[in-house]
Amino acid sequence: MPDSLYSMSDDGTPRHVQTNRRGFLRSVGTTAVAGGLASMLGERAIAEPVAPDDDGTGSPFSVDPAADPDETFPQSVMSGGPTAAGALVWTRIAPSAYQDDQPLGVQVATDESFEDVVFEGSVPASEIGPKHDYTVTVDLDGELDSDRFYHYQFVYGDTATRAGRLRTLPAPDESVDSVSFAVLTCQDYQNGYYGAYHHLANEDVDFLVHLGDFIYESADGAYVSPTEGIKPGRDLELPSGASLAESLDDFRHLYNTYKADPLLQEGLEQHTLIAGWDDHEIGNNRYWDYATGSPVLPDKEGGDDPEFALEVTANGIQAWVEHMPMRVEYDPAAEQLHEQFQLWRQFRFGDLVDLAFTDERLYRDGPPCEDATVTCTDEEAEDRTVLGDEQQAWFESWVAGSDATWTTWANEVLNMPLTKGDGFDQIEFIHDSWDGFQYERWELMQHVAETDPQNFVTLTGDLHCAMAGYMMEGYGEIDWQWDYDRVGVELMTPSVTSVNAADVVDFPDDWDRDALAAIAKEENEHLSYVDWHHHGYAVVEFTTEDCTYTVYSVDKEENSANATKEKLAEYRTPNGDIEIEELYQE
Repeated sequence: MPDSLYSMSDDGTPRHVQTNRRGFLRSVGTTAVAGGLASMLGERAIAEPVAPDDDGTGSPFSVDPAADPDETFPQSVMSGGPTAAGALVWTRIAPSAYQDDQPLGVQVATDESFEDVVFEGSVPASEIGPKHDYTVTVDLDGELDSDRFYHYQFVYGDTATRAGRLRTLPAPDESVDSVSFAVLTCQDYQNGYYGAYHHLANEDVDFLVHLGDFIYESADGAYVSPTEGIKPGRDLELPSGASLAESLDDFRHLYNTYKADPLLQEGLEQHTLIAGWDDHEIGNNRYWDYATGSPVLPDKEGGDDPEFALEVTANGIQAWVEHMPMRVEYDPAAEQLHEQFQLWRQFRFGDLVDLAFTDERLYRDGPPCEDATVTCTDEEAEDRTVLGDEQQAWFESWVAGSDATWTTWANEVLNMPLTKGDGFDQIEFIHDSWDGFQYERWELMQHVAETDPQNFVTLTGDLHCAMAGYMMEGYGEIDWQWDYDRVGVELMTPSVTSVNAADVVDFPDDWDRDALAAIAKEENEHLSYVDWHHHGYAVVEFTTEDCTYTVYSVDKEENSANATKEKLAEYRTPNGDIEIEELYQE
């Protein structure tokens, strides 16, 4: 997200000033740099899910109940990439426990005590080791029944992991009454603690949806609260010694540190994750330069050098694939790095919910102007893109073809405008959001209006606040009309820990924080609810009757399961009616 909005230096200037280091040429031609280095991802040993089998080594499930799982599995377990017949399950072996001739067992049961085992298999020792940071992702697709919970564990030697729980998708043609998601985003390790994940472990939801910034690339507190600094016990030191991750070992170290947190482990053990990414998995406000065929990393020294930026981005992608059990398409033969890795994809929850994830970082153009505090016009340019041509065509085809009750978009950055003023006097505050790509947004919203899916709902992260509002077929920037129809609702989840307005400004005790929300809603009539100053998560439940959006705050200052959780607000959108009805607000 545009962290300079929230992260300020002592003299009041942004810690990170984003500069436009490129023109807006979007030629498909590539330079010598692109032709020579962009294939580097294809030359790497990228981790892929492993199908477990019986390799004749005998049962791997002789377990010593006294063995400490944390010594062998310091990052515990997690599941993701659900299908109607399985899921991906993940673990990591501690390097100190690794044996090059030891297979890994995996066991799935209908009960937590593993008395009713429905699948067991093993991963050969040859699939485990330092090549993939000792991580293993096992693909259970085809082994399980649809639309149900299972329990799973790994066994290495005589040590078993803590039991994880996974859920499979309903069959695509199944009639489904309800499905619920806990929606998460932005969890800077150095700016807070993960009490939210403890509460998530006990939340009655079907899946976790993570909209990105699972890790932050910083080790020096670059994005933490200027009034509070790095939280006690959250100091980091990257293997390279850099302040922002550069090497593959840097990114691996960050994932291993984040995922060693006991509270975070609780939530990931109990729910299957469906995740995308945002910018901080590689670099703040990153984008693609079509002129050089390489990414740009504005916050990193040398981040506008194609060779360096390609190397860092490939390192970040490789670590993400190793540590996030997600189904992505990978084409090592593609000529350019941003064509080798396809994160955008679709999930079907029976006839009730059709969920699409888009990738809004790997294909996007750079910022429309150098200074976000001044008016600029390039944000309206027709050739600017977030999604890229192929992904935009896929998205529009998905919207047109969706016949589910709820057509739901997992969207990384705010789609609705956040502005002040009208017409020529209008100022957009966040060019890193869809406000910086107004023509493509107008095309997408016009397409939604024309195809008219039954109910269009967008789940959004990135901005570190809670927000609910109406998506319109236009907002006046492109065709200068003002009488626009609604096409859907956008529901934003707050950050788990990452810096928000309350972390930046030391509000007086008697100051009405709701004034911030009132100002935003007054200037942006499409907004129904805004909360700038709480951390936590949202739960979105879809039924045949309605979609409900509930926001919870969780105290990020307390590093324990006792971190205070409070319900902040609840809103409802009825099936067939684009309305945001308030049910509860604190």
